[in-house]
Amino acid sequence: MTLRWFCFGGFRVANDRRELDLGSIRPRSRTLLRYLAAAAGPVHREQIIDALWPEMATGTAVNSLHVAVSTLRTFLEPGIARGASQYIVRDGPTYRLVTGAHLDVAAFGEAYRAGRRAADRAEAIRWFQAVLQIYTGDLLPEDGPADWVVPERSRYRTQAADAAAMLAELELEAGHPVAAARAARRALDLDDHHDAGWRLLIAAQVHGGDRAAAERTRRQYESMLRTLGVPFTSVLNPALRVA
Repeated sequence: MTLRWFCFGGFRVANDRRELDLGSIRPRSRTLLRYLAAAAGPVHREQIIDALWPEMATGTAVNSLHVAVSTLRTFLEPGIARGASQYIVRDGPTYRLVTGAHLDVAAFGEAYRAGRRAADRAEAIRWFQAVLQIYTGDLLPEDGPADWVVPERSRYRTQAADAAAMLAELELEAGHPVAAARAARRALDLDDHHDAGWRLLIAAQVHGGDRAAAERTRRQYESMLRTLGVPFTSVLNPALRVA
């Protein structure tokens, strides 16, 4: 059975037929599953304990981790023999969730890196489009402001906004102002202070012939800069100014 793992926009696990019902698992075990999925690689036992059981004595926390791992293995692979799990693997003091090529955060990272190192514009456009298709929302929103998830959530959101801006620039260079404007808006939806997103949206609107929209965007950009205490004078490339 192939499982697909989704961390963006809400945690989900699906097999070839349906999403798995995670409601039967105890909350702390579900959190461990999300933690391992978001890590997208091996995690040391001490890191897991610090993140999920910081209030417990070490011995009690280790026991809780073992119980949670056993619960997850039983849920994912009913009837599995001890030590035979193919999904949650232990290697000494580290644990790893084995997802193959079916984890969205891993696919996001691969597409983002491929887009940045792409050999030509068309290839870069395809990769950045893939990044934005994969990024369906914030990382694990159900975990709220948990210390272990906030930095990674911010990193992925920043990378998604940057990918959208880079896509907008590439589309503009390719002579596709409508697609460029759409990508620039996505960058601003993700980060309304994204400077390149504002500039590229104005440029796309100018090159698309919609100067009224470009002027509205310019005014919104100017207002945003004022809230940050940044002077608007000469902030735009002259080629992007709205006549």
